[in-house]
Amino acid sequence: MSQRSASICNTIWAIKAIGVERKFARRRPHDTAFRALTHLFNGHNDSNAFFALKDINFKVAKGEKVAIVGDNGAGKTTLLKVVAGLYRPTAGEIRTTGEMILLRGAEIGMVDELSAAENLFLYSSIYGVDREKVKVNFQEIFEWAELEAFTGARLATLSSGMRARLAFSALRHFDAEIFLLDEAFSTVDMHFQRKYEKFFEEQKSSDKTFLIATHDMDFARTFCTKTLWLNKGRQMAFDATDEVLKDYMASNT
Repeated sequence: MSQRSASICNTIWAIKAIGVERKFARRRPHDTAFRALTHLFNGHNDSNAFFALKDINFKVAKGEKVAIVGDNGAGKTTLLKVVAGLYRPTAGEIRTTGEMILLRGAEIGMVDELSAAENLFLYSSIYGVDREKVKVNFQEIFEWAELEAFTGARLATLSSGMRARLAFSALRHFDAEIFLLDEAFSTVDMHFQRKYEKFFEEQKSSDKTFLIATHDMDFARTFCTKTLWLNKGRQMAFDATDEVLKDYMASNT
């Protein structure tokens, strides 16, 4: 057995997608709520259905950082939801190894009428972070987010960028092995962007696995060694980031 073959055999695969397909029914204007729900769960039998994902195959090794690129409607968010187990594949199989979290939008799980501090505890608990751990890191989380003066402020009074900063600062203390991110922190300002980039730079050599849907090509080149390109639900390429992005960018010229 060659050295390369032995290495592949010993690889711990964090994520495997094997012939994954996901079909949805197009809701017709006259559909009742009951029929819409029926189509949602049994859409693969509906002649009016469409494929959001079709024949997706890739493997992500433990510790790899992988970008998902594609135009709006390409299937990026749907794929992340399938990997996370929120959607069941219509066909094919997803296999994952390790504790996993999906972060889709920096503010999901936060409540406008609660304070920033209360939201920190709520947001962290959703992702399984122990309350005592939040207490220990409470001051550091708010300092890193530069929101020390806003712990008691209602979330509704904070800008989207401030909310993103709080969510991102909390993320640094999450213990998951697999992170699925869906443009979760695209609203941060230029000053905070440097902190954001430093965090990901520190994660490049970690054993945490990242699968990130993004429109930021510079971020993909800097942080992700591999990239998956989707187009209208179909897999166009999965390879080294520079090679895939070159073809993806060329397709949009």
